[in-house]
Amino acid sequence: MTTGFARHRVEERLDEALAAARGQADGVELLFRGREANLMRLAEARVVQASDVVQGQVTVRAVVDGAAAVWTTSDLSAEGLAGAVAQAIRNARVTPQGREPITLPSAAAVPAAPAWSMDPVTATLDTATKTRWLEPALRAAEADDLALAGRFHSGRFSLAVRSTEGVATWHQGSYADLALSALERPVGHRASAWRAHFDARVDAERVAALEAEVRAECRRGRDPVAVRPGAWDVVLSPAAVAELLEWLGEIGFSSRAVEDGSSFLTGNVGSAVTGAAVSLHDDGAMPHAIGLPLPFDAEGQPKQRVVLVEDGVARGSVHDSRSARRAGCAATGHAHADALFPAPGSKACHLHMAGGDSDLEGLLGQVDRGLFITRLHYVNGLIEPRRAVMTGLTRDGAFLVEGGRLGRAIEPMRFTDSILEAFARIPGRAGLSRVVESHAGGFGTESCHVAPWVLVRGLQFTSGR
Repeated sequence: MTTGFARHRVEERLDEALAAARGQADGVELLFRGREANLMRLAEARVVQASDVVQGQVTVRAVVDGAAAVWTTSDLSAEGLAGAVAQAIRNARVTPQGREPITLPSAAAVPAAPAWSMDPVTATLDTATKTRWLEPALRAAEADDLALAGRFHSGRFSLAVRSTEGVATWHQGSYADLALSALERPVGHRASAWRAHFDARVDAERVAALEAEVRAECRRGRDPVAVRPGAWDVVLSPAAVAELLEWLGEIGFSSRAVEDGSSFLTGNVGSAVTGAAVSLHDDGAMPHAIGLPLPFDAEGQPKQRVVLVEDGVARGSVHDSRSARRAGCAATGHAHADALFPAPGSKACHLHMAGGDSDLEGLLGQVDRGLFITRLHYVNGLIEPRRAVMTGLTRDGAFLVEGGRLGRAIEPMRFTDSILEAFARIPGRAGLSRVVESHAGGFGTESCHVAPWVLVRGLQFTSGR
C-alpha cells in the first residue's frame, strides 16, 4: 500500500526543519496533518462529483522568551518548511509575552494505535469501486422514485508532531465517512430519511445495509402528521445523541469553558449534574473497536482516558499542557489538532456515552405515546451553558411511537430543554441500548463520538419547525 505521506519521508522533512531552527528560539514545534482521500458526492440518485485529493499542512509554533507565534504552510518542500519556521520565530520575537509564559511540553510515551485503525481496503478505495458498490442503491432509489443524496469520502489521514523538546509522534489511519439521504420526489416535498457511517473500515455489505435502511425509512415517512408541542417521551438514535455530546464537549468539558466559568462543571465537580444512568468519558483509543482512534493530541502528548461524568456525578474536564499548568494537574492529551495554537485550549473530541441493558425494541416498548428521532440539526448549545440548555430541530425519520410501536411520521419539531436535566430523566440502564455507534464530530478525522440509543422521558418541544 503506497502513500504520498510515507512516515520516513515526513519525519525526515520535519527533522530537517527542526535542526535548522535550533538555537534560533527557546522551542519549536511542528504539527503535520495529511489527507489522501477519494471524495464522492451523490444527488438525485446519481454520482455528481468524484475526485482524488491530497492535502498536507504543517503548523509551526515557535516560542521566544515565553511568547509564542504560529505559522501554517502547505508548502512541504525543505525550503517551504524552513521559511515557515523562520517566519514563526520572527513573529514570536515581536509578540508581547502574556501573563503566562508559554513552554512546550516534553516528550511522553505514546501507545500504538490499534491495528484495525488502518484498513488497507478502505484507505485505497477508488471511484470505480465505490460506484460499483453504490449502483444497486442508486437503481433501487430510482425505482422507488426517491432522490438518493449524500457523500462517500474515504482514504487515509496522517498526523505527526516533532519538537525541540524531543516529541516525535506519528499516526496514520484509514477512514470512511458515508452519509446517505433519501428524499421523496419532488425533492423537499415531504418524506426524508438519513443514515451515516463513520469508521476506519467500510465494505460493500455495509453500504448496501445503510442504503436499504434509509430507503425503507423514507418510504415509511410519507404523509407526516403535525403533533402538538409539549413534553414527549423520546427515543433518540446514536447520531442524535452524538450531536448533543458534541455540544456538551464544547460548552462543558473544554478548558476554556471551565476557566471562564461558563461550564456546568464550574463548582459542581464531585456533585451530581445529571441522572445516575449517565456516564461519559473521553477516550481516543476508541475501545469499542469502532470509529477513528487517535493516540496523541496536537502537542504530541498521549491521549488519556478521562472520566468526565460517572453515574451522573461530574468528575472533571480535559486538559492540554497550558490548561493543566493553570489547573495544577497533569495534561490529559487534549490539545486540539484543528485549533491554532495557543488558543482555544483543550477539547473533548472522543466522547463516549456508556450503554445500558436494552435493545431498540426494548426501548420502544417502554413508550406508550412518544417520538422516535433519528437525527437532529441546527442544534444550538449556547443558550444557557451552565444548564446545558439546547435547542434544535428534528430532521429525517421522526415518527410517533404508540403502544411501543412505530407509527406515523411527524412534521419537524423544535425542542428546547436542558440536556443535563433531560438526561436525568433516562429510566436507568433500561433506558440505554447495549449497542453503541460511532459518529463524526465537527472536526473531521480528529473527532469521533460514541453513543447508544437513549430513551428520555419528557423532552420539551416548544414548536413545529
